[in-house]
Formats: sequence, structure tokens, C-alpha cells
Amino acid sequence: MDPKKSEQKLSTSSDTADPSLSNMYRKEKENQKLSKSQEVIASPTFAEIKLPRAIDVEDAMKKQNDFTMFLTAKVISSVAKNSNVVFSPTSINAVLTMLAATSEEETLRSFIFSLLRSSSIDELNAVFCKIATVVLADASASGGPKISAVNGVWMEQSLPVKPSLKDLFENFFKAAFAQVDFRFKAEQVREE
Repeated sequence: MDPKKSEQKLSTSSDTADPSLSNMYRKEKENQKLSKSQEVIASPTFAEIKLPRAIDVEDAMKKQNDFTMFLTAKVISSVAKNSNVVFSPTSINAVLTMLAATSEEETLRSFIFSLLRSSSIDELNAVFCKIATVVLADASASGGPKISAVNGVWMEQSLPVKPSLKDLFENFFKAAFAQVDFRFKAEQVREE
């Protein structure tokens, strides 16, 4: 190998915090570029979310599944033998998608895109829709499983919330949304 042609790649702040994740996704990230057309409004209403047809949802799901399998292996390996664990990769995906869809922080959105190997919020939304309509479908009438997931967002009641944000959580993500008193009734809220 010609030493003049070799290049050393240095880690950048956009790499994920876990080095094994960085290595796992490095090749994909090198090919991935965020364009200006992928900028999102921090809290669109449910009606404003339009899923483009150009997204290859199956491919996007495979990419996100790679992360899910990696995370599942980490969780299982950290649990003591002969113990029980409840872990929902679908719920983790839902939370990360909700964060990306509502965050005004570009750094956080970019981190989530990198983690889930996604190129845009549209792609994350398309995968979430597929999961919600196919994976979480009630198949009990045909002898299949009935899978239920409960996602919810609770925010401190003193913080201002745009109506569009509440609409997004309740109608797109099918998540419960409530403003509660964490400051003075945290224990009561936790027990509810």
C-alpha cells in the first residue's frame, strides 16, 4: 500500500458515543448526507405529516433493525443470568422517533438519525407508521397475537406546550399526553 495515498480518519463529534456503534455504522454514515430538504418543523401537527412515497420503508426498517439487534444484545448481556427482563425495541424506536420529530435541537436529531441509520425524519415516520400498522396490528381474530404498546408523554404543567405538539403525540404516535405537576406532586404522578 502506498503511504502517500493512505488517509487516517479521525473521530468527529458526530460519531456516536459508543465506539462499537461508531464502527458498526461508520460505512453507512460516510454515505449518508443530510440535505436541506430534510429539515423539519419542530412540532408539526398530525395533518402536516406527509410520508413521501420515495422512501424504501423495508430497507429503512432493516437498518433500524440492525440497531435494535445491537441494543438487544447489549441489554441481554448486561442482565444477570437466571433473571427476567422486559425490553421493548419497538417502544425504544417510538421514543427516539418522537424525540427526533419534536426536538428543535439539530444535534439531537442528527444523533438519532445516526443511531437508527436514517436519513430523515420522513424516513423515521414512515418506519413508525409501518410498525404501528403492521407489527402492532391486532391479529387475534385470525388466531394471531394481539400485541399492545402503551406510549405516553408527561410534561411539567408549568411548561408551555404548543397544541400542535399534543396533536402530534396523540394522533400520529398514538401516545397518551398529559401535563402534570412534577414540581410538587412528583410521587403522586409517578404512582398514577
